[in-house]
Amino acid sequence: MKQMFRWFCTLAGIAGCALAMVGAAHATTPITVKVGAYEYGVVYFFEDKNPTGFAFEMVSALNAIQSTYYFELVETSSRRRYSDLASGMFDMLLLESPDWGWHDQNVVYSNQIVTEHDLYVARRKDIPGAGWFNDVTKHTILGVLGFHYGFANFKADPDYLNAHFNMSLLYNEQQVLDKLLAGDGDVAVLSAGFLARGFQRRPELSNQIFMGPKQVSSSHLLSVMSYDSAISVADYNALINILHIQGNLAEIWRKLHGDLLG
Repeated sequence: MKQMFRWFCTLAGIAGCALAMVGAAHATTPITVKVGAYEYGVVYFFEDKNPTGFAFEMVSALNAIQSTYYFELVETSSRRRYSDLASGMFDMLLLESPDWGWHDQNVVYSNQIVTEHDLYVARRKDIPGAGWFNDVTKHTILGVLGFHYGFANFKADPDYLNAHFNMSLLYNEQQVLDKLLAGDGDVAVLSAGFLARGFQRRPELSNQIFMGPKQVSSSHLLSVMSYDSAISVADYNALINILHIQGNLAEIWRKLHGDLLG
C-alpha cells in the first residue's frame, strides 16, 4: 500500500510539474490583442506614405509597461470599422466615441483616453467676420465619409447628410481641406489634431483659412471593444490607468496638437 501511495504521489508530482511548465510557457507567450485604427486626425495618418500617429505611440506604450499582452495595430476604414470589429478582424478600435454609431452594436467601452474637438473652417478671404459661422447649415459643408458630426446629431448616413445639410463627403480630412481651398465647398469640419498637423507642415495655412469661434463638438475618446476581445475591459482599463498616471498619453496628445486645442 505504501509503495502504491509513493507511486501515486510521484505521478501527481510529475503532473504538477507538467502543469507548472505549461503555465510558465503560457505566461512567457504574450496574448496578441489586435487594435483597429483608421485615418483620423493625429490618431492615424500618413507621412511620406507611411502610417504614423498617436495610435502607434499608444500601442508602443501599452507594450512597454507589461508583457502579458502584445498589442498589434490593424488598419481599417471609417466606414468598414463596424463590420471589421463584428467579424473579429480585431479586438477593439483604439479611439472612438459611443456617439459614433455604436449604440446598437454588441460592444463594451473602455475608460476615457483623450478628448478631441471638431472645428469649422472656411477660406479666410470669404469670411466677413466671426458671425459668418452662426449658421453654417446655410453653406455647402465638406466632411469625411463615415465620420459623425455633432450638428447632424452624429448621423453618418451620406444620403441624410446630403439631403439635410447639403454636405459633400470625401475620403479623408486632407481631401476635405484641399477641396475647401480649391473653392469646392464653403465650410469644412476638421479635427483639431488634423489642423494642428496642417499648421505645422504648412505655416501659410494660417493666412488661407479661418477657424470658427466655437467648436462643432468635443468627443471624449475611448476604445470600443468586442465582447470576445482577447483582453478584458477591466485589464485594459488598468493599463490605461497606468499610462494616465505616468502622463504618457497626455504628453503624446499635447505634442501632436501643438498649441491648438487637444
